[in-house]
Amino acid sequence: MAFLQRFRQKDRSRQQGREAGVALFMVLSSMTILALLVTEFTYIAQVNSRMAFDSVDQVKAHYLAKGGLKISLIRIRAYQNLKALASSGAGAMIPKGLLEKIWNFPFFYPIPTSIPGLSPSEKEQIEKFTKNSAIDGRFSAAIDSESSKYNLNSLLAPFAAQPEPTPTNTPPSGTGSRPPPNPVPTPTPTFNTADAQSALAATVTQILNNRVESDETFASEYRDFKVDEFVDNLISWVDPTHQRRSAPSSSYRPKGSPFYSLSELRMIEPMDDELFDTLSPHFTVSATPGLNVNTVKKTTLRGFFPQITEEEADEFFKFRDSVEQDNSFKAPDDFFNYIRANVAAFRGSDQEIEKFKAELKKKNLRIVTDETHFKVTVQATVNQATRLIEAQVMLVPQKKATTPQAPAPNGDQQPTPTGSGLRITSMRVL
Repeated sequence: MAFLQRFRQKDRSRQQGREAGVALFMVLSSMTILALLVTEFTYIAQVNSRMAFDSVDQVKAHYLAKGGLKISLIRIRAYQNLKALASSGAGAMIPKGLLEKIWNFPFFYPIPTSIPGLSPSEKEQIEKFTKNSAIDGRFSAAIDSESSKYNLNSLLAPFAAQPEPTPTNTPPSGTGSRPPPNPVPTPTPTFNTADAQSALAATVTQILNNRVESDETFASEYRDFKVDEFVDNLISWVDPTHQRRSAPSSSYRPKGSPFYSLSELRMIEPMDDELFDTLSPHFTVSATPGLNVNTVKKTTLRGFFPQITEEEADEFFKFRDSVEQDNSFKAPDDFFNYIRANVAAFRGSDQEIEKFKAELKKKNLRIVTDETHFKVTVQATVNQATRLIEAQVMLVPQKKATTPQAPAPNGDQQPTPTGSGLRITSMRVL
């Protein structure tokens, strides 16, 4: 009996031990599951919180970029008003180069305090303004001249710049004479497709040569780039009547109409991202009035003006961009007078100047000195959120008020300009 009792006690002990082990396993499993659930819930809560904050940052970045765009439009409008004031004679003392600083100087927020020449009190005022503005994030706003770039649509005759008709004298009313016939418009410039294409090829070649000389990696990959083949493909993209010199590949489908966006360059073989980043800053598809010699870059200048040498081009930009005096060109004739005096190919020769003007007309190029087309680029950042806005802005003639205004000091009633004077022709938000 004693043996049987001891056996039963041991059996109960083993059974209790097994039950205790099972209970411990269940407790540990439950704690593990609870820990996983808590971790998952915490992670989901953190993700949702991060997404909510990111959404708020995206909204802040969007409106911060819109604010930068509005500041840029105000700058362009101020330039337009001051330019009108200067042309009227009231602001004749404003140098043209200083006037254009209103729009072509980049703007940053927060305003940097490391600019040379700032006094300690000015730095303190900037820091105080930044603190009181309570604006999260930062943005940069740049305004570029579109007329300083080569217009890809100038390959087409319909995009030739039309000169204004020659004005005619109208006899005063009541004289009884018959009114003159309608004024005959000035003949359209003699556009030559081959000359326009050669000007484009020269510009592309100049751009690539500059990059090849300064970037060995780019040179090793694109040194043998076939510019003529690329230009042939580009012309086919815009001109449905163009006879291609090479057979198109199976993936190439020419559009056969003008460029509507510069991004269409990516569709032209053999374009890639590296080539696009190299070429796109020098081209535009906006309906610009011509090439602005006050803002044109060296690469573009040598592309449409092959007669100028490297040294003469350096002297040209040293003269035009002088900080000591205003050497900006006030009219196209000022530019032609400069090259007559300073470029060896035209020195003192009116005949060569007239020949050069005729060549420009054949290439569908026109020299201008006032900027009317702008590209505004604004990039805003709030924490990790970014927003990019690109807008094409054009100056339009301001309307005159139809109602009489207060008389001027000399007794004459002057019409007051109305309307915004600006037009956003396209906008892209990224």
